[in-house]
Amino acid sequence: MTYLLVAVLALSAGWCWGHSTARVRYAFIGGTREQDRAAIRAAIQAEIDQRFKELTADLDRPDDPWSST
Repeated sequence: MTYLLVAVLALSAGWCWGHSTARVRYAFIGGTREQDRAAIRAAIQAEIDQRFKELTADLDRPDDPWSST
C-alpha cells in the first residue's frame, strides 16, 4: 500500500512539473474584422500623429532668430 501511495504521489508530482514546464502558450485570436481594422487604423494614426509632432516641434522656437514669432 505504501508503494502504491508513493507511486501515485510521484506520478502526480511528475505530471505537475511536466505541465508547468511545457512550452505551450495560449494566443487568443478572435477579433472581428472591424476590430482588426480599427486597431490598424489607430496604430497608423498614432504613428502619423507622432511624426507630425516631431516635424512641427522646432517650427516656433523663441530663441531662433528666423522663427516666425
